[in-house]
Amino acid sequence: MPSASNPLQIEIRDRVELHVPAGESVAIFTVRVQEISEDGITIDRPIIEQRLMPAPPGKSVDIYFQRQDATYRFASKILNETLLDKLPVLLLQKPREIERIQRREHFRLDIDLPIRLRLLRGAGGEIISPYFIGKIINLSAGGVKFSAELPDDIAVITNDIFQLSFTISKTFSVAGVEALVLKVIPDTRIAQKQSFICRFLNIPSAVQEAIIVQNIRYQQSYRVESRGR
Repeated sequence: MPSASNPLQIEIRDRVELHVPAGESVAIFTVRVQEISEDGITIDRPIIEQRLMPAPPGKSVDIYFQRQDATYRFASKILNETLLDKLPVLLLQKPREIERIQRREHFRLDIDLPIRLRLLRGAGGEIISPYFIGKIINLSAGGVKFSAELPDDIAVITNDIFQLSFTISKTFSVAGVEALVLKVIPDTRIAQKQSFICRFLNIPSAVQEAIIVQNIRYQQSYRVESRGR
């Protein structure tokens, strides 16, 4: 619940998601809270293709933010576009109501990166397959979704363990992280191709932070999601 000291339940420097309606879709940006005052909430002004996002006063937006127990959402409006110490920012209307929408999850980024994977017999267990190459579909500090074509003799089911290796950026790679299979999704077009939703089991905090930082960088360009997804 909101505290007496901060009824908004957000803090300066928090990362939040700004959802901006765009026709039948929603543009989503990850931004930082720069100020909280009686006038409103000041956030970074998003950039789209190296240009500042258009921000007409009165435009309705939604803000999503996370706490340990859940994800929260509130409706707001753009009040003004301005500068804060030469940083382009937006002033948003304070929320009238904050809605608790789900348990806490890490922000996920839709991304296209190669991933190496092999199957283990239990966490920390025997390697039971060679390496295969797959493709990351989305990535967060808590887990990954990827697709891969596996031979018929490799049957993956829920609660199996993958050992994964992938490169986040030119300067940071992840090697040998274990991930629990939460869901297996068959491809309707290619018989041997499947998608896997996995939760990281032994990922170091430094790697989680690197994923978060990389996600923020990628999200300087907006991604568009259909409403209702």
